[in-house]
Amino acid sequence: MDQLTNNDIDSLLQKAKTSGDKEDLATLWKAALNLPQWHFITKHTEKLEDRRPFIGVLDNQPWVFVFTDRQKAQEFGQSVKDGGFVDDKGSVMIISMDTHRAIDYVTALSSKGVFGVRINELNGWFSPIANLPAIINHVTAKD
Repeated sequence: MDQLTNNDIDSLLQKAKTSGDKEDLATLWKAALNLPQWHFITKHTEKLEDRRPFIGVLDNQPWVFVFTDRQKAQEFGQSVKDGGFVDDKGSVMIISMDTHRAIDYVTALSSKGVFGVRINELNGWFSPIANLPAIINHVTAKD
């Protein structure tokens, strides 16, 4: 897949949600894994070096929030009232990482007690971090 757009990811997500087909979900994951970067939001802090990708708790489990593009990260950060993601200029601080580095980072969070990854929260999908290696193996085995 060459350079994907936000609309491509949204279309693949919609298709996977509508069909419920495992192959459509695999295609969505493959697209996300082949993006050049993943994006994380971070709480606004004075010191840049103190900023870390946001980990939130849902259903009593810690999740790392990942976004496939900066706009989705910005929208989510602005949607969380009093979440601490927006600076005084109305911007959300976003940390962008090379996707392979981001996958390594997310995978390592499992050993720190983080349960899962939520991709494009508001209209996205999720997975326990423990399932990521199997997902990656499944979608890359078809190359």
